[in-house]
Amino acid sequence: MGHIPQEVIDQVRIQADIVDVIQSYIPLKKMGRDFKACCPFHNEKTPSFVVNQQRQWFHCFGCGKHGNVISFVMERENVDFPNAIHILARRYHIFIPEETPYSPRRRSSEREGGPDGSQPVRMNFKERLYMLHEKAQAWFARRLREAPDSPVAAYLKTRELPPEIVEKFGIGASVDQWDALMNYALREGFSLNELVDSGLVVRTDDSPPKTFDRFRNRLMFPIWNEQGRVVGFSARTIEKDFKGAKYVNSPETPVFKKGRLLYALHLARQEMGKKGYAVLCEGQLDTIALHRAGVTNAVAPQGTAFTEEQAIILKRYADCLYLAFDCDGAGTKAVFRAAELALPHGFALKVVRFPGGKDPDELLRHSGAEAVAKAVGDARDFFEFALDFLNEQNGTEPAGRAATAETMLGFIMNLESDAAKSAYVSWLAEQMRLAASALQHQLSRMISRRNREGYRRIAPEEQIQKPKMQKLPPAEELYQKALRKLLECILADEAAAEAASGKIQREMLDDSEVSRAIDDVIESKMLGEWSDAPARILDRFAEKELDRELSELLMKEPTEPPSKKVIGRTMKDCFKVITVHFLNRQIAEKMELFRSLPSNDPQRSALTQELLKLTRERAMASTAKNPLGPEPVRLETDDNLEF
Repeated sequence: MGHIPQEVIDQVRIQADIVDVIQSYIPLKKMGRDFKACCPFHNEKTPSFVVNQQRQWFHCFGCGKHGNVISFVMERENVDFPNAIHILARRYHIFIPEETPYSPRRRSSEREGGPDGSQPVRMNFKERLYMLHEKAQAWFARRLREAPDSPVAAYLKTRELPPEIVEKFGIGASVDQWDALMNYALREGFSLNELVDSGLVVRTDDSPPKTFDRFRNRLMFPIWNEQGRVVGFSARTIEKDFKGAKYVNSPETPVFKKGRLLYALHLARQEMGKKGYAVLCEGQLDTIALHRAGVTNAVAPQGTAFTEEQAIILKRYADCLYLAFDCDGAGTKAVFRAAELALPHGFALKVVRFPGGKDPDELLRHSGAEAVAKAVGDARDFFEFALDFLNEQNGTEPAGRAATAETMLGFIMNLESDAAKSAYVSWLAEQMRLAASALQHQLSRMISRRNREGYRRIAPEEQIQKPKMQKLPPAEELYQKALRKLLECILADEAAAEAASGKIQREMLDDSEVSRAIDDVIESKMLGEWSDAPARILDRFAEKELDRELSELLMKEPTEPPSKKVIGRTMKDCFKVITVHFLNRQIAEKMELFRSLPSNDPQRSALTQELLKLTRERAMASTAKNPLGPEPVRLETDDNLEF
């Protein structure tokens, strides 16, 4: 941790609650003692991601990702340990001394590299980009606020946005100069390279290169990520009949990936959960208009068409998606394209149409918030909307009806659920007065054709690459199973932990993580802290990788306590296997020593006696009567233990 004081790291661990932090990335639902969600690290439809607040640990039972709050941030933000500490320290207002190399302010020479021309060391690079964007957003906002008579401010008045909305959405103005923002950021201690890497400044390929602000004389909309951190900008021109682009967006950077961003998601995600649906519209002004009308669960793609990554993100927050695009031809195409991406992910889809072909912003200014809210409330089922549109486009002649049916079946084919497919085929047959059997046959042919062409949506469980485990010898495999079962028992029952403390000595255990965990539980019991044992074990792995199966075991919460009888039988079986394994190991070690000694060495006689003694002990342990009867030891199964 070198450059970050240990007391700062400890303070972050104490203050950064894992539920609070993870909930800022994905919605969590309380399920008994734990919180659950769909995993943010792989695509899944059934939640298998579990967060335990008491133990401050997360585990995905699907892909196996696990760890504490720091490792979650490292994985989610794709940063190293020091960067994760900085992110959490910033969130919880924990001061990190300025003299650390990971501090935001360093001397320019240190940031840019050494005098020998070595490559610059970019400490906490993404965090610096976040800080740079946030400072730029505040600067743009001040430029708008402090120059109420500027051309940008005059244009903004035509949009009729009240001051509180301007402030809420962080709207600002870029001035009509080539280097105003660049000079401000340099004074704030950022380097020119950082400004170029952020996309806020453009560097030409000329020799020598020229540098200038990307955004000039435009209305500035900050773009946030899911956590509400500014990662880029969308800038609208204020000039009439402007020959260039109406909107200029930030380029792709390490923090700005437009295909993964949804405008205003950080403001809308909680409302999506409350209302049960998300509203997807076309741009910033439409999103703002919907929020002003009370539709606070509205978002928009950022500078690109709706993507599958955005669909996956929205599915974390809502199962129903309203498509609120423009009513023109391009808007309808966008609806159909979004449907193709959203339907395979299990969304129920509805389509919003705004009266008179207006967009939300225009409708709000001309007809008020009630009209916008009513349009959203009157949203139609996507399939009804699509059928009406196609009937109008294709007509009622046989060829047109056939084209309509095939297009509709194409949408039905994308549905995730077989039951939903069947229900919509029956509905379509009734609406078009066609035989359901004929439509079902056509749908089957379309699915077969798609499969022949090589298209196959990979199931979430197939996406998880499970490491191949090297097969152990049977005796070693049984020993490892006994260790895990013993750990399950002593975690589930305090009396079992006490029994283990009298039966298991440290030398009987190997050096595996499971053995160390058993030792921790036994020690915790002896200290009167048995209930804290799982958290104590997990805390040991705060800064290093933990075996997936052990993490899974420590996160399991029994639905009902296993019976004392089951635990007792399993414990005796475990003791027996562990004892025999320990004696076998001792015998093997002494036999190796015996063979290494010369034939006349006096130690051989003593070793012979020890080997005889150990062999007798092993025979007694192996044949001792156990609660399962005379048959060989067989440990209770997971199902019997009911963990």
